[in-house]
This record gives sequence, C-alpha cells and structure tokens, in this order.
Amino acid sequence: MTKKVLITGANRGIGFETAHQLAHQGWYVLLGVRNIQRGQAALAKLNAENLSNVELIHIDLNDLDTIAEAANDVKHHHPDLKVVVNNAGIAGDMDKRPLDFSVKELDDLMKVNVEGNFEMIKQFTPILQKNHGKIVCVTIPTIINNFFKPFGYLTSKSALNTLIKLIGNDFKQNHIPVQVFGVIPGGVTTDLNDHMSGWMMHSVEEGGQIIATVVNDSHNHQGKIINRMGVVSLGAKHVWSKIKPHRN
Repeated sequence: MTKKVLITGANRGIGFETAHQLAHQGWYVLLGVRNIQRGQAALAKLNAENLSNVELIHIDLNDLDTIAEAANDVKHHHPDLKVVVNNAGIAGDMDKRPLDFSVKELDDLMKVNVEGNFEMIKQFTPILQKNHGKIVCVTIPTIINNFFKPFGYLTSKSALNTLIKLIGNDFKQNHIPVQVFGVIPGGVTTDLNDHMSGWMMHSVEEGGQIIATVVNDSHNHQGKIINRMGVVSLGAKHVWSKIKPHRN
C-alpha cells in the first residue's frame, strides 16, 4: 500500500524539496499550500518529472478554518494518511531588536508558528491515530547565542518546541499512537532567511533529506527535538546510529 504524507508550506523551499524527495521515493504527497496559484506552479514542476503521485490541498496556518477544512477533506479522501510534516512558518523581521517589536508583530508570528501548528496537530491526530502515524514539526534550535538571535522568530519557535515536548509526553502517557516530534534541518538557504549564505548553511536538498529521513524511519521519536546531527536537542541521547540518511 502506498504511504501518504501531507506537507505544509510545500510550494517552495524545504517543504517543496521534501515533497520532491518523498514523491520520488514512492510516497503519495499532499502539497499543503496557502497560495493555490503558487501551489499549482509547484505541482507542475513535479508533474514535469512524471510524478503523478502528488496533489494540492489548501492550508493557511494563519486561517484555522482552512486547517479544519483540510482535515475534513483528508478524512474523507485520504483516511489512510500516515504522516503530517508541519513545515510552514514565518520568520518576521529577523534583524529587529526585541523592544522594537510591536505586540501585533509578535502575535502574528505566534499565530502561525505556534497556534497554526497546534491546530494542525489537533485536527489531524484523530486521522493519524487510526494509522499509528506521526507528526513532524520543522523547527530550529532555540539556545540563545550572538550569531543567530531573531527575537520574534526564536520566541515563537521556543514556544513550539515546548508545545512539541508537552504534547509528545501527553500522548506517551495516554497511549495515543501518534508520534509528535520536532526536526531541526539546520541552517538552510531559503526565501525564509532571504537566502542567507555562509559555511554553516546548507542546501534545500540537504534540508529536505533530513526531513525525509525521519519521515521514513521506524524509530520512536515521541516528544523529541532531533537536529541534523541526529542528537536530541537539549538532551543527551545520540540517535544518529538509528537514523540512516536516505540516498536516491
């Protein structure tokens, strides 16, 4: 049976590349997109590679109604969905100092990066529960340093990381058969960071491979935050020995 995955923010960047790799690996991919026109362009690129195992689904993390509608659509047309990749997010102004932010700017980031991801987990857990599925949240390390310190983005992702751990722990304690965990693909050059470059940055192909790896693996990452080196963020357990990168 063909496995099915839904990826938000799938029309460009890491989301598109993850969809691209998983489609080539035989997954049926639901491209979650906010903008249908851009989504159709992404779909056309995949179809041009003879990938017919892909389709669009409208999801805007800033509009909770679209999440509920998408979940209802999946429930009726793709009840065997196995994985959700919560990739979509916004960065906000990455150079602005903390007290230069307005409450609205911070609220906008929290609505998408935290509340939107929470609603995705809440709406899709009943579907995934029947299939012993997983929800992979794309995130970042949130340890404070002088190299990377975008206030709004880090604040929202810190909240997301806590949310992941708390829900993962709750699911574990209550025997809910859905893994919820985070993956940190590392610094990846995309539109989100205005194509940041440097020795610590990686290509979207590398970023997509990290996500595709944890989508494919059979290990339990419940409530964990895994970075690109295979280490559970803010923990001591090394899991790279369990996670082998998929190579085409």
